[in-house]
Amino acid sequence: MARYFDLRSTVLIVVGHGILPEEEDRPIAYDLKRAIDARAGGAADRSAVVVTDVWIMNQELGEFFPAIAIGGPGVNAFTTHIYEELPLAFNRDQQAFIQMSVDKGKRAALWGMDQDGTREAVETFVADGLLERFLDLVWRQP
Repeated sequence: MARYFDLRSTVLIVVGHGILPEEEDRPIAYDLKRAIDARAGGAADRSAVVVTDVWIMNQELGEFFPAIAIGGPGVNAFTTHIYEELPLAFNRDQQAFIQMSVDKGKRAALWGMDQDGTREAVETFVADGLLERFLDLVWRQP
């Protein structure tokens, strides 16, 4: 059975390509994927998929998917592409950052100055209700 990816409701979780982001950020991304999938309630058109920055930056349809970047601008080209335009929603001592747009675009960047900072940003995003705000925007009925 073929998997169905809806441009409006499948959330892309974007990690950088390369040894460091694959080793450090991809496991964090899969934790976030599980959190998103759990909130989807089994709906076929609501899910999350982990992809690399290379995929989203080179995929013609990539810009239409809601997306959450994991990892900072030094390891994730997608974060580099979006972080300057995203408002800051959380900052802990210049070590962990959450940036999110609740307007058009449906984008977020969760990153830190190191792996611990990135993990903290993702955990805070989930625990403090920012994930719900993001998913409400993505999954609300038209």
